Amino acid sequence: MSHIQQTQVTAPDVMKHLGQRYGPVEWEHRYDPASELVYTILSQHTSDINSERAFNSLMARFGSVEGVASAPVDEIEDAIRMGGLARVKAPRIKAILDQIAQDVGSFDLSFLGELPLDEAKDWLKALPGVGPKTAAIVLCFALGMPAMPVDTHIYRVSKRLGLIDQRTNAERAHDILEPMVASEDVFAFHMYLIRHGRDTCKAQLPRCDECVLSWGCAWFNAG
Repeated sequence: MSHIQQTQVTAPDVMKHLGQRYGPVEWEHRYDPASELVYTILSQHTSDINSERAFNSLMARFGSVEGVASAPVDEIEDAIRMGGLARVKAPRIKAILDQIAQDVGSFDLSFLGELPLDEAKDWLKALPGVGPKTAAIVLCFALGMPAMPVDTHIYRVSKRLGLIDQRTNAERAHDILEPMVASEDVFAFHMYLIRHGRDTCKAQLPRCDECVLSWGCAWFNAG
């Protein structure tokens, strides 16, 4: 008895079809690596609007990452209060900046861009409270390195499409998704999956009838 194998979406399919839907994506420098690290901590478990407000408030209060590093934790907490979870994030920011100052002697982390990707990731993950997602965001957005941050949208869409196994955890997903495309395409791959998760493959009521990848989506074809 013959079996017809269901065609399944691959990473190149994502690049092709979502690229056609959303258009080209160009990398743009956002912050220096140390500032990106602080911003990323502030962005955890809150909206982009709130995290940006908190970061801007922090920089307005202390002027620079160096100023934040020398500030008392309670003053950092007060400056970032509008971002949410200030009592958790303030001591985390302080601990990370203290560790960087101790290890590097400054807050210039541009040297990470000269390291092999895995070494740069390991260096960042050795900082207190820094995991794979935070490390990848810093390397990707501050230094333009081919690191693949996996947020909730990417994790959900990747599992639905079948790019990663349903049992794969978010931490492991970074290592699986990142090498699926050429290094020069990692940033666009990241951005396309986020955009698709926000616009079409929503957590609740996904718009499968509008999806350009439903033909090979494991979740959709499983009914």
